Amino acid sequence: MTAHEIKRILIDSGTSYDIKVEITQKDGSKKLVLFSSLSKSGKIINAYNALLMAEQLSKR
Repeated sequence: MTAHEIKRILIDSGTSYDIKVEITQKDGSKKLVLFSSLSKSGKIINAYNALLMAEQLSKR
């Protein structure tokens, strides 16, 4: 698999969480934001799902 394919698998197979988390802003104030807004994909890597997806793609 290419690096691009692996990156795509990791992004697509992640787990989403629709929760709000508290962050501290640069000025020291606190703010509630959606967890999904804190990263490019809005997900957490799920290694198990990534392996399953990679296995499916490698069989093609």
